[in-house]
Amino acid sequence: MVEMTQARMHTMMRPAGMNTDMMSATMSARRTTGKACPAECRAYADTEEMCRYCAVACDDMVMKSEAMMASMTT
Repeated sequence: MVEMTQARMHTMMRPAGMNTDMMSATMSARRTTGKACPAECRAYADTEEMCRYCAVACDDMVMKSEAMMASMTT
């Protein structure tokens, strides 16, 4: 998940400027990964506190990514 977030950050910080198509593609991939991650993390959340934090962070990231993608299409 961290790698997906870093890739999106790098696409947004490119010297050539922001490319909406590239940003949407990386955000969509990150959102897809973020939807799969919490289910796996919750399987271990009762024994591993870090997994519980990860699940919550992924849920939050998905919600914020969807809001950002919606704002890009308006």
